[in-house]
Amino acid sequence: MSEEEIDRKITVIFATDVVGYSKHMEADESGTVKNLRACEKILTGLFEKHKGRLFNTGGDSFLAEFPSAVSAVECAVEFQKAIKERNSSEEASVKLHFRIGINSGDVIKEKDNLLGDGVNIAARLEALAQSGGITVSKAIYDFVTGKTKYEFNDLGIQKVKQNEFHAYDIILNPNQKRKIKTNRSNNPRMLLALFSLIAMAIVIGTSFYFTKENRTKKDIKQLISESDRAMVLVMPFENRSDDSADDQLSKGMTDIIISSLSGYPRLLVQSSNTSEFIKKQGYSDAEIKENYLVNYVLKGSNQISGNKIRTTVELSDIVKQKIIWSEKYDFELTDIFEVQDSISSKILNKLQVKLTMDQSFEETRKYFKSPENWQRYLKANSLWLTFSLEGVKEAGLLFDEIFKTEPNNPLVLSMYAWYFTAQASVGLRDWNISGDMVSVAKRAVKYGPELSDGYSLLAGLMIKQPQEFPEYNDEEMKLVAREYAIKAADLNPRGIISILAAANSLFTVGLFEKSIENYEKALAVAPHPPANVKLNYSMALMYLENYEKANKLATDLSENEQYFGGSQLGGLGIKTFIAMQTGQKSEAKKLVEKIVELDPNINWNSLRRAMKTFIITDDEFLEKLQQTLIKAGIPA
Repeated sequence: MSEEEIDRKITVIFATDVVGYSKHMEADESGTVKNLRACEKILTGLFEKHKGRLFNTGGDSFLAEFPSAVSAVECAVEFQKAIKERNSSEEASVKLHFRIGINSGDVIKEKDNLLGDGVNIAARLEALAQSGGITVSKAIYDFVTGKTKYEFNDLGIQKVKQNEFHAYDIILNPNQKRKIKTNRSNNPRMLLALFSLIAMAIVIGTSFYFTKENRTKKDIKQLISESDRAMVLVMPFENRSDDSADDQLSKGMTDIIISSLSGYPRLLVQSSNTSEFIKKQGYSDAEIKENYLVNYVLKGSNQISGNKIRTTVELSDIVKQKIIWSEKYDFELTDIFEVQDSISSKILNKLQVKLTMDQSFEETRKYFKSPENWQRYLKANSLWLTFSLEGVKEAGLLFDEIFKTEPNNPLVLSMYAWYFTAQASVGLRDWNISGDMVSVAKRAVKYGPELSDGYSLLAGLMIKQPQEFPEYNDEEMKLVAREYAIKAADLNPRGIISILAAANSLFTVGLFEKSIENYEKALAVAPHPPANVKLNYSMALMYLENYEKANKLATDLSENEQYFGGSQLGGLGIKTFIAMQTGQKSEAKKLVEKIVELDPNINWNSLRRAMKTFIITDDEFLEKLQQTLIKAGIPA
């Protein structure tokens, strides 16, 4: 038969079979056949109801085609519910369970049968499905999202035999939600989860911005006990003017100071929501110390007359019960930013925090046409980094306000690309957001070619999500990604986190030597840097088999009181791998014991995240890393 005579079409394929059919037959052959016939009757009845056509069957397996994805999904859900109900009745002498896979694709029509990859992938999806479950391809997911009431669980890119596909489970009950290993590094959910970690690093390093929603008292107490960092509370500034319209200025000043302090890795800062709540409840210093584990409280007030403002501030050590700094500022409204910067700097100085974190506010503020938008930007960043639903929603409104008058502000565009990850994490948008990130990152580069972060982001996306750049073939893609990574470094970013982002993108594109230079630059800029710097650098050195230096950095992370939690776990994970590679198995066992002591629920996936393996795109090495750590004693 010639190619012209082949009858092709696009259709929806439904594949199902019985779980453990052979074992059922061995145990009770006649009972199994009898119950299978009853289940088949249910299935064919549902096919008829939803306009499906059975085109192939093989004893315990059934293949059908449907005119629409919604019909196929509805049929699958009804069938699994009917089988569950039947198995709970006395009628089912042998309780059979089915797996279902659904795909949409190109098939070849051969008489009444259908052949081709469209059918093969449906069969692979069925094999991937759980007992009593339904697994669908991305094409089906895209068709039915919004048209059905069902919840989906993204399994990422999967490869079964020669077929590679993006799979989703339909969640019929909470127990079916699972995580399985992906077979490619460009799984959107995994990629964006990693990007969300990078985003947090880019904005705040290892600082934490606490909200009542996302941190318990136990969490914070443990965090403080494992670090040498102070907890600061900035109370809402009082408006002592007669005009209530001035309330907003006082609120804005409170938010700006909170935002600036939360940008330093040696401080823990309570959120503005918490300070508002504490003010409303009228808690005493003793109650604040006991309930919120606060060391220092900043109180302030504003008195406004025309364009003149008097601001009074007072910083108290509520543990030692004494005022450690107070000052009065008289200034014009146009000088408010300088005063806010001065207050933040004085607090940092009193708490002996080195100013090595990032670009000064003066450098970032120049990108804003209005002071109000600059304040919105700082507040929005603090809000979305809480990764709470309320915080992300409010941050979105602030970004929308900025874009009304400054749609091409490159600083805001760079941050807005990362903001998508927070939206996805709280369910405000789908996880397949890399296309949006690419679009916004491109705009950031277009309107801010002198800023490095947009180039770093694009370089990583091109390697992790090449399908979002159809304008390039594979070779061109690699070249452009390298150019962007080099550009990010050549722009000579001064902020420690921007330098780190450039170093990471250089490593991702394979420019290892230049990447190492930038990691060293980051350490030179900040001798006591955020943990991410040493963690990423140590991981890079470990991959390059420079075990001596990698181990030294990892040891500092795991033993230095400046670092804590995930950073300590990441450092210990790196040390464990190195110990195994260098034949020190007893040492590796001791390190694993320390890891489990830090996190009794540790497993390979959580340790991998702590180690920040996202900079490595070598799947073979990642497999080796996983197997080595599991062999050392880390639970799979």
